[in-house]
Amino acid sequence: MKNGLIHIITKKIDEIQGVDAYLFAKGANKDGEQIDGIIHVGRGRYQKDWNVEVKHHLTPAMLPKLIDQIKSVKPIIVMAQYITPEAKKILQHKNIAFADAAGNVFLADDQLYIYIENRKAERKRPTDANRAFTKTGLKVLYLLLEQPDYINETYRAIAEKTGTGLDTINKVIKALQKEKFIIALDNRKYKWNNREILFIKWTEAYTKTLKPKLQQQTFKALNIKQNWKKLKLPEGTHWGGANAGELLTDYLIADKWTLYTDQDFVTIMKKLKWIPDPNGNIVLIKKFWKENTKANHVPPLIAYADLTETDNPRYIETAKIIYEKYIEGNL
Repeated sequence: MKNGLIHIITKKIDEIQGVDAYLFAKGANKDGEQIDGIIHVGRGRYQKDWNVEVKHHLTPAMLPKLIDQIKSVKPIIVMAQYITPEAKKILQHKNIAFADAAGNVFLADDQLYIYIENRKAERKRPTDANRAFTKTGLKVLYLLLEQPDYINETYRAIAEKTGTGLDTINKVIKALQKEKFIIALDNRKYKWNNREILFIKWTEAYTKTLKPKLQQQTFKALNIKQNWKKLKLPEGTHWGGANAGELLTDYLIADKWTLYTDQDFVTIMKKLKWIPDPNGNIVLIKKFWKENTKANHVPPLIAYADLTETDNPRYIETAKIIYEKYIEGNL
């Protein structure tokens, strides 16, 4: 995950007019301190290597520990998928370089000053290159991330698993080839490439493009805080978000309640004796994947995406544990 973010963000820095930037080294040891990588930054006569510290998200609450962690490593740039505006102000005030995946950059020393702000994640019309990240394309991508061998299954097998059309699957495969996430072999098979980068892209696109389009409704449930783990969930129904985080790691104590289901919402409401309430304490979301497991929580990929949708430091740390324990080895 970290190498994928470094590649994405370094490319954003390299796109700045007059600047050359490239990844010089992956994870390394600098004066006894472990760092996530080294990038080289050049502008005219200015040529310098910068140590890199990677975080998925950054909020003000996370900065004290981070600042203490990196104080002995110079020069250093902090990279993250997303940095809150408040956190950026603190980092800039302390003259700590940072860059995010949208292309916001603060990089300064006695010979260089780069400050780019107010860039938002790009919103492009679908093209052949990003068909994989449309609402239906993301369903196909989820299956391929969850079960990598399906890249060499027939389109009909993929369609049966995802509920998507053959045309969508064809466009996704072509997009993955164009972006070099898969490489064609001589025997009409594919091999994977840069799956960790693809995972980062899928996570961001899922929370922005697919999840908001899923059927959702809020309910009021009595004593949910004390009793949620004891509930007998209907088939095809699983805890997501903070609940999945707690069940998967024992690190987080859930303070929000989210359920995914393939059942009719009225059926769930009657079985669990919930009351529809726009200000309720539990959110019910329609599942988009077909695979049902006996586990009472969503798959780790979904749990990770749910948790990283927020800038809650505890959620982010839980997502990190889930990534390292359940996801990283499959990428």
